[in-house]
Amino acid sequence: MHGRLEMQFERRGDKTLARILRQAAPLKVLKAFYPEDESIAHLYILNSTGGILQGDRMEIKIHLAANAEAVVLMPAATKIHPCPSGDARQTMRFRLDAGAVLEYLPEPLLPFSEAAFFQETDIFLEAGASLFFGDILGPGRLAKGESFAYRLFENRMKIRDVEGLIAQEFFQINPAITAVNGLGVMADKSHLGSLYVICPDNKIEALLKAFRGVEQNSVDWGTSLLSRRGLFVRALAFETPLLQALFSKLWGIFREIVLGRSLPPVRRY
Repeated sequence: MHGRLEMQFERRGDKTLARILRQAAPLKVLKAFYPEDESIAHLYILNSTGGILQGDRMEIKIHLAANAEAVVLMPAATKIHPCPSGDARQTMRFRLDAGAVLEYLPEPLLPFSEAAFFQETDIFLEAGASLFFGDILGPGRLAKGESFAYRLFENRMKIRDVEGLIAQEFFQINPAITAVNGLGVMADKSHLGSLYVICPDNKIEALLKAFRGVEQNSVDWGTSLLSRRGLFVRALAFETPLLQALFSKLWGIFREIVLGRSLPPVRRY
């Protein structure tokens, strides 16, 4: 299947409106809702099937017009089913115009046994745009005894602005060829979390100091400055809830320092 989702968020007065430009199964969205106030639109992206299958191509494009604010979530983990003779792919393209704010926190990716999955993310930000972008990768279906039984996981990530690259990442995990329990890979952990934070320059040092003051038991993690415009966080843990707890703490700090808001009420399930 070729799932497509293309959306635009626009600011109309004090309200952010969400427009669905294109929607093709299995990707779909629920109607935007406003648990805080009308300036921030909250949206859930759903996969209407049981996950991503061999040969599937998922394409997500989101554009935030100037000063639009959106929180984008997913209600469940993205399951990557076995791909014994092929692969599955997902591309995401986000554009944030001046003053826009995107908070994107999906549930984890779970590659099943024999899965082969390629993911590519490209984010472009105009001046004054802010971003809180999280990503979690699990080892598979632990309840069924699967742990790094997938064939391949590849992730490519770019964050750009008019001056060029802000951040770029490429990694590939091939458990059959490279041991995942070594230094520089997963060490003794099973779940990988990544977080990119872009914010106004006058907020970066305060964010860095606050982030470094956070404690989260049973998580190995660290944060550092990007070359400009923000911070990066990498974390390793034994289970998804530990990473989500850490990211929730960091999200709360981001909201307090950058947006002057508290965490919103979030119901994923």
